[in-house]
Amino acid sequence: MRDLRLSDLRNYDALILDLDGTMLDSMGVWNEVDEIFLGKRGFAVDREYTDTVKSCSMTQSAEYTIRRFGLSETPDEVIAEWEETVEEEYKSSIRLKEGVREFLFAAKEMGLKLTCATALSAKNAVNSLKNNGVFSLFENITTLEDLGGQTNKNDPAIFFKAAAKIGAEPSRCLVFEDVYGALEGAKKGGFDSVIVYDELSSKDYEKAREIADFSVFDWTDVQC
Repeated sequence: MRDLRLSDLRNYDALILDLDGTMLDSMGVWNEVDEIFLGKRGFAVDREYTDTVKSCSMTQSAEYTIRRFGLSETPDEVIAEWEETVEEEYKSSIRLKEGVREFLFAAKEMGLKLTCATALSAKNAVNSLKNNGVFSLFENITTLEDLGGQTNKNDPAIFFKAAAKIGAEPSRCLVFEDVYGALEGAKKGGFDSVIVYDELSSKDYEKAREIADFSVFDWTDVQC
């Protein structure tokens, strides 16, 4: 494993990129949402909760939250409350991490296809890319909800679907993730992978580097 350079992209046809925590500086927003949602019900966010929901679909996260805290709400009601809280953030406030924009334009200039594989809703994914002026660079977006919401990114299914949608073989795709479990899912599917540092998942960064093909600690350091 070594630090990613733009020159490494010549070995691939497509990039499959996660959004939250990988391209977007957004994980703090979700941590705040969790604190508000659980705080209103008398509960606190802990590391186990955060680690569990980071790579799950919205449906799975809601079901886990209800089950763990014995809530009376339905999964749809929980998701609606979460979505109401974050929708405006993805429309107007959440930004790409520094260096991501330049990387995406450079990759596109090299002729690579770009796609997203995300646990976000399609609405928030699209809004965030449009808000940051990079939506047109992407062929499409694949979400866990596209798979029925009953799997997570520890399973390679989302990466297989993303690759199929852009007509690329898994062996010719490079997957970018900030969460160890999702990176592990990509590796199970035979995808080469990049672990991207994010503060909220930093405790597993070194462990993830052991199985990743490349790493990105700071997007501004990715050079030719």
